[in-house]
Amino acid sequence: MPNDTLQQRGLQYALESLKDFVPSRIFDSHLHLYRQADLKLPEPLPLLSDVAEVGAGLWRERVGRQSPNAQVVGGLFLPYPTATCDIARANEWLLAQLRAEPLSRGLLVISPRCDRARVDELARQPQIVGFKPYQLLSVETPTLQSSVGGFLPEWAWELADDRGLIIMLHLVRDKSMADPGNQEYIRSHCLKYPRARLILAHAARGFHARYTQTGITALRGLDNVWFDTAAVCEPQALSAVLHHFGPRKLLWGSDFPVSEGPSKCVSVADSFVWLDEKSVKWEELKIVCRPIPVGLESLLALKDAAEEFGLGREDLDDIFYRNALRLLGLWASAGAAASIISDFQKSGMMLPVQRGVAAEDGGQRGGAAGSLTQSLYRYAKTHRIPGGTQLLSKRPEMQAPDQWPAYFREARGCETWDLDGRHYFDMSFHGIGSCLLGFRDPDVTAAVRRRVNLGSMCTLNPPEEVELADLLCWLHPWAECVRYARCGGEIGAVAARIARATTKRSLVAICGYHGWQDWYLAANLGVTGALDGHLLPGLDPLGVPRELAGTALTFRYNQADEFMEIIKRHGDRLAAVVMEPCRYNPPQGDFLRLVRNETRRVGALLVFDEITIGWRLALGGAHLLFGVAPDMAIFAKALGNGHPIAAVIGTPEAMQGAHTSFISSTYWTESVGPTAALAALKKMLRVNVPQHVKRVGERITEFWQQSAKKHGLPVVAGDGFPCLAHFRFDHALAQELRTLYIQLMLERGFLAGISIYPTLAHTDDVVELYGQAIDEVFGEIAATLAEGRVKEKLKGPVAHTGFRRLL
Repeated sequence: MPNDTLQQRGLQYALESLKDFVPSRIFDSHLHLYRQADLKLPEPLPLLSDVAEVGAGLWRERVGRQSPNAQVVGGLFLPYPTATCDIARANEWLLAQLRAEPLSRGLLVISPRCDRARVDELARQPQIVGFKPYQLLSVETPTLQSSVGGFLPEWAWELADDRGLIIMLHLVRDKSMADPGNQEYIRSHCLKYPRARLILAHAARGFHARYTQTGITALRGLDNVWFDTAAVCEPQALSAVLHHFGPRKLLWGSDFPVSEGPSKCVSVADSFVWLDEKSVKWEELKIVCRPIPVGLESLLALKDAAEEFGLGREDLDDIFYRNALRLLGLWASAGAAASIISDFQKSGMMLPVQRGVAAEDGGQRGGAAGSLTQSLYRYAKTHRIPGGTQLLSKRPEMQAPDQWPAYFREARGCETWDLDGRHYFDMSFHGIGSCLLGFRDPDVTAAVRRRVNLGSMCTLNPPEEVELADLLCWLHPWAECVRYARCGGEIGAVAARIARATTKRSLVAICGYHGWQDWYLAANLGVTGALDGHLLPGLDPLGVPRELAGTALTFRYNQADEFMEIIKRHGDRLAAVVMEPCRYNPPQGDFLRLVRNETRRVGALLVFDEITIGWRLALGGAHLLFGVAPDMAIFAKALGNGHPIAAVIGTPEAMQGAHTSFISSTYWTESVGPTAALAALKKMLRVNVPQHVKRVGERITEFWQQSAKKHGLPVVAGDGFPCLAHFRFDHALAQELRTLYIQLMLERGFLAGISIYPTLAHTDDVVELYGQAIDEVFGEIAATLAEGRVKEKLKGPVAHTGFRRLL
């Protein structure tokens, strides 16, 4: 077959494969414009060698050929790198091309030899948004082994940090992103210069995909890092970016005119090679073919990565278009909000919240009233979801009404992004205590992805539930039997049912918080309606059958006299005592031993609710630390690290009722929950999570105490377990001060209240950043309090109060 026919066949294959993949609007975040004369080369560049001036018009034409159904909105222009180039003239040509492209922006080529003052002057041109250093201009030799500092001067970081500019970095050294020196440089500089924005070109030079895959984890937690796709021809490096940073951090770039050359870059052993017309004897291959342009190969790789990750149309719009507009401050200029609203109108979806789309242009943190996040919540609460959310603790009104973001788009580690792209470090409840290892823990996620790929539901049962049961019983030697549900409220009801079935008694004594179901909320049914809610303030028993009044009896933690009164009056009718073994503080004296002995004496079962405290104080239930073995224990939340799973474990005698009582549910037999739990527990066996969260909680408590003392704030902190660290304002305006604290933390990029559930994902760097924010916020609150302007300072209503527990 003739060469031109083979190449045409390859082109047709690529264009057909990409026809429905590339969005209708694209922004090219990596392209080179240049004049051959400015490069100072003995021969013209092989690519477009017959073109003396490679300008914006040619770029638009050629990129349009590879994405014929897309509108090219603009681009991020870069000069072309050579060791001999005339930097001043290269930048002049860049500026000239930008004048005719109002929706495009440019990066100046710089080197350590450039004059800082002159670069500073050029960088103030309206369409210049930052710098592009190149290793070819390094002061170190050989340049391919140069440190980043050899070709990126420190003053460039200073300018970028001062004005929020971009630095696009093409890594070198053999291992690129996996090189420890590169990792340390990037991490230290991004933390030192937080307002500078770094784009790691070519997916952190992912031409050898494995180096990006293994090295990119070193950058976790950096919010001022982006990646582009330019000329990356293998999907693995792009997949690594998606898995560790998400689609909002990936920018499509053509790498024009490199995109024009028929070639493909592939990983080979510990390096990479470009397969082009010169490096391969194509006519001698057994299966004859010809290379197609790099730009098309890169698009095919991106498509593979997108399909593997499961990206949707909105994600692709982000990668090809919106992410660049947000980063470059072009959102409003490009009419992006209007175009998105138009798309919604065509689909007929989400019309009530359209007016919130415009907040995408990097609006202020804290959930501006017109943002998509806030608008969607108002719509949900008013029109679709009674109560606004599925969990009382996740209602924004419980934190800072009209400010706290109700919805998340992405969550990884201890970081969260709302629907408007605002980034927060979560120093609050971390999924209401469900993600002890951090959001989207990589080990748990990998196990779940494998299970989903194999099928997560079946007519048959998941074998993982048996392995998980063995592990739970091994960790708790007193237990031999396990039953499952999928959330804490369910498993509490299951435990109560089993206890009643086993003992053939009806009454249950409770101490702590055990969910929303009737067996528990019956404690709030008064003798008359006027007394409803007096025992568990904030938990309305409306809808709980009044006939259940008197079936749930309450006592407070460490109050032995209250417990003994229940035993004295109801011991012979008591099916179970369901209680948290501890929450914020340990048991006093022999309190737990007393409960254990008395329940055994009267024939009632002791059930420890470990849903909140389990796995935080110890590897397993907290009761293991106190030497008191219950008859049953219930777990949820951290057990699945964000995936629905709950378990009740118990002795064979206590669990007898599970054999005879009808306790059954279809979705208790799916396999994701037990798979996630197994992965989470196996990780906890390798890593001392209780030790880590204790240290994090202690450090944050120190920040609260030190900053409160420094600024003279009436704050009480330090009582209770560090793994559930908390403080309170000892002041008549405590609720207003709590709301103000949350508001000011939101403005600084933290989801934070007066308590925190520390996780394995809370690194020292993040904790120290939070410590700095605590000092700033306490200082501002102290000044506001002294001026008597607390209520005036609030940007919304005061936070609602929650319910009180019996601990």
